[in-house]
Amino acid sequence: MNTHTTQNITDIIDHHLSFAEKTVQKYSKQTNLDSQSIALFEHNFIQLWQELTHSFEKLLQELGKKRQNVDTDLKKQVEVTLQICRTDTGIPSISEIERRVQIENSYEIVYEQYLNEVRAHFLQNLLSLEHELGRSLERVKSQIAEILINKTILGKFTASKSSEFIQVLATIIPDQLISTIPSQLKIAFQILAECKLSYREFILYRIRPHIDGLTPKQPETPQLTNSPSAEQIFLNLKIAHAQSLRKCEIALKQLLSEPNELAFAIAEEFVDRTIRTADVENEWQVLLQKVQPNWDDFFAKPEQIQRKWIHSTQQTTDTNIVVSEVDTIFTLMDF
Repeated sequence: MNTHTTQNITDIIDHHLSFAEKTVQKYSKQTNLDSQSIALFEHNFIQLWQELTHSFEKLLQELGKKRQNVDTDLKKQVEVTLQICRTDTGIPSISEIERRVQIENSYEIVYEQYLNEVRAHFLQNLLSLEHELGRSLERVKSQIAEILINKTILGKFTASKSSEFIQVLATIIPDQLISTIPSQLKIAFQILAECKLSYREFILYRIRPHIDGLTPKQPETPQLTNSPSAEQIFLNLKIAHAQSLRKCEIALKQLLSEPNELAFAIAEEFVDRTIRTADVENEWQVLLQKVQPNWDDFFAKPEQIQRKWIHSTQQTTDTNIVVSEVDTIFTLMDF
């Protein structure tokens, strides 16, 4: 091999080795950046996890102390509702009863009609309890949302607050944060978001037996005599309504602490699923990395990270090509 050819090969090798060395150095720096980013994330996650756990446990302690307390908002609304029932009875006047008797030509038929109408009116008035029933549960959802927004970066998902915040997370959290494993976090948020406290599910079935006196042909219903009159129908309706109202008042006052009981139970189930369940900590890490992979603006934004990763992958490929070319040159050299 002549001297000129040897010199050219040497120059080529030096050029490629220099390029390869620089490429490896850049890749090393990128790896170092990624290592710093991961270390920062892990450090911040440990701190977040401790604060999140402490905040949730503190919330449960506060709710536990009040779980047997009377719900003051519901108590006020019950008092207002009962007063409405007292004044707005739906009971017809004696003259109205007489006009209907003339149409139906039967005191018994008219009495049963009015019993059904007064009972329906009574239940309609009780519907005003619907709004207040949900306040305790909404309050707990707001407290949980506040903790999550203040202690984590999940607020970046949505500008919504309170129960809307919970609903958004229940929707957007993937079914699987860890491959092939159903997400415990998603299930927890779904349960909390879907939990409602309605009049029909919470109150109606409990008070319904107490208004049997306003239902025709029930043992508790005042009966007409053998010589009925419009006055007797009017009096029986007043008696049946008053008795039903008194029984319902007793039943409702026994339920005044249950919204707080339910709020505690729902909050505890949420904490059990999001903090105390095995491996759920790993799900939190995956979820938070989805929000902000590197956790701090000191490092690149997620899209920048992606571009750097693609670029570093290309550099790795280029390095392999360079090394391959050098190997080929050595193979062709005739020593």
